[in-house]
Amino acid sequence: MPKVYLSEQDKLNNRLASWVYGEMKVHGLSQKDLANERGISQPALSQKLQSKSFSYEDVCCFVRVFNPDTQELERLFK
Repeated sequence: MPKVYLSEQDKLNNRLASWVYGEMKVHGLSQKDLANERGISQPALSQKLQSKSFSYEDVCCFVRVFNPDTQELERLFK
């Protein structure tokens, strides 16, 4: 079985997806709630979360909705 190495971007996307799922739970938000905040459909948000493919606008929306502190942002985007 060949080894698979994740790029730094893949690692960041994995951390971001995990963070979003966790923050949704902490804030009591559903995918539909977050999708409405982003202005997209729930299936579109679900696809983004599953594929771990986020646009700049997605990340800005997540930061606006979840309002993380500076330390959390540093940990997330290191």
